[in-house]
Amino acid sequence: MLKAIIVDDEENNREGLAKMIDQFCHDIKVVSTVQSVALAKKAIEEHQPNIVFLDIEMPGGNGFSLLEEMQNPNFEVIFTTAHADYAIKAIKFAALDYLLKPININELKTAVEKAISSLDNNSNGTLLKKKYEVLRENRKNESFDFEKIALPTSDGIDFYEINEILRCEADRAYCKFHMLDGRKVMVSKPLKEFEELLEECMFFRVHKSNMVNLRQIKKYIKGKGGYIILSDDSHVDVSVRRKEALMEVLASSSR
Repeated sequence: MLKAIIVDDEENNREGLAKMIDQFCHDIKVVSTVQSVALAKKAIEEHQPNIVFLDIEMPGGNGFSLLEEMQNPNFEVIFTTAHADYAIKAIKFAALDYLLKPININELKTAVEKAISSLDNNSNGTLLKKKYEVLRENRKNESFDFEKIALPTSDGIDFYEINEILRCEADRAYCKFHMLDGRKVMVSKPLKEFEELLEECMFFRVHKSNMVNLRQIKKYIKGKGGYIILSDDSHVDVSVRRKEALMEVLASSSR
C-alpha cells in the first residue's frame, strides 16, 4: 500500500479528494491532509509519502516553491489546480502530472496509475530528480523561462535543452524530434501535444507534419507554399495555409 499526502488550502478540496482516493484508488492510502507549504514539509518528513497531491496556488507559498525547498524529493507529485494557465505548461515541460478542479474520477485514476508506474521505474531516484530539475530550471524569479523539456519515449523519459531541437515531425500517433546533432528521438505522443508548448519557444508549425525551430531557418524558398531550408540543409515544406503566418513571424523576428 503506497502512502499519499494531500496539500490544499481549502478543507472541502482536501476532504473531497481524500474520499475519492479511498473509494477509487485502492493501491494508495491517504496518511495526511494539510493546508499549507509549511505543514506539508513537516508531513512529508514525518510520513515519507510515495505520492503528494499538491495544490499549486496557496497562501504563504505555492506548490512549486515547496518542491524547490525540498532536498532531493523522492515522491511522485500530482499537481491540482483550478486554472489551466502557465503553470500547466511548466508541469507538461517536466513530464509531471496534474488534475484540474473539480477533479474527475477517471482522470484521478489515470493520474494515480501513471504515478505508480513512474515510481516503479524510479528505483534509484534518477527519473524523479531529473523531472524536478527541469521544473526548477525552467522557473526563474517566480515566472517561467522554458529552457528544458522532458520527452517521453518507449524506454522512459529523455531530457533535452529546447535549443537542441531542430524540428518536430508528426509520425501518426507519435512525434519524431530531430536534434541539431543529427539524433532522432521518437516520442510517444502526437505533435499536437507539443505545439502549444513549443510555440512560445520560437517554434512554428509550418505544415501539418512539421514544426520547426525558427532560429534554425537559413532560407525561405518561394512557391505556392514554398519551403524552408534549415541549418542542417534539410528542406521542409510550408503549407499554403501556413505561408502567410510564417512570413509574418519571420518578419517580426527579424526586426
